Amino acid sequence: MGITQLRNLLTNITGVNLYIITNYKAVAVLDSVVKTAKSTLKNLGRSMMAAQFPNDFEVYMCSLELADSKGNTIDVFTFPISPESIDKSEPKRTTVVNTAGGITVLTSPVFMPQTITIKGNFGRTFKILLSGSDSVSLTGAAFSISAGKRYLYQLQGKSTSSLTMPSFDAGIKTGYGCIKILQSIIDKSNGVDENGFPMKLFFYNMALGESYLVTIPPRGVNFSQSISKNMIWEYNLEMTVIAPLEAVSGTSGSKGSLLEMCASNVIQKGINEFASSISKGLLGNG
Repeated sequence: MGITQLRNLLTNITGVNLYIITNYKAVAVLDSVVKTAKSTLKNLGRSMMAAQFPNDFEVYMCSLELADSKGNTIDVFTFPISPESIDKSEPKRTTVVNTAGGITVLTSPVFMPQTITIKGNFGRTFKILLSGSDSVSLTGAAFSISAGKRYLYQLQGKSTSSLTMPSFDAGIKTGYGCIKILQSIIDKSNGVDENGFPMKLFFYNMALGESYLVTIPPRGVNFSQSISKNMIWEYNLEMTVIAPLEAVSGTSGSKGSLLEMCASNVIQKGINEFASSISKGLLGNG
């Protein structure tokens, strides 16, 4: 493959115009491309197995999906960098009572709300997101981030400002841009759709092989930044599990959606590694 062909290949994949590639750098980048492709194909098979058999194979990815009351997808966000920690609490509806005749245990078969807390950050550099506007349904597009609907008040028709905020490419975001997507989805999850019914927020926790219908408790999400991690926003998101995904009506097609998310997650990570290799190999960034 010649230098011109390599430059055209990288331009088509990344959307970035690469002007000059020296011979030795081209070889290094090409070697990185081959390694990334092999790694992506290997991980892609594992992700498919995790989607088909979530109780036997795990894949380290998580996603948030915002949908209307009928299950039409509004926004989807697959974390380009997995959370630094995922904590899940599974309380039981059990009461133990001491009586004169012994000990009585009272239990209930009703699902008990669970708590999931995720913490992490998305770094500083650009991330290439594959689960953006392409995952949004036609019905939900009017409420999506790609349509400029970033805040809850914009869904309720209460915006009195004529100022429109331009948005960068929906598939390319910095770590800060990813934080803003997360913030937007959480904010809009408290809204209602055009039929007056509450929005649905789904969390796909493939690291544990589970997916749920969740809601955000009053504490909401916390964003923080410190001098030790300048320009990197940390998130601390707590969610309350209302029901397992398979117990929610209108999610019969979730298996196909899950397969697509797993595939997109692996490809997304591969492309981000690829873009990082280009930056290091061509621009000399460490």
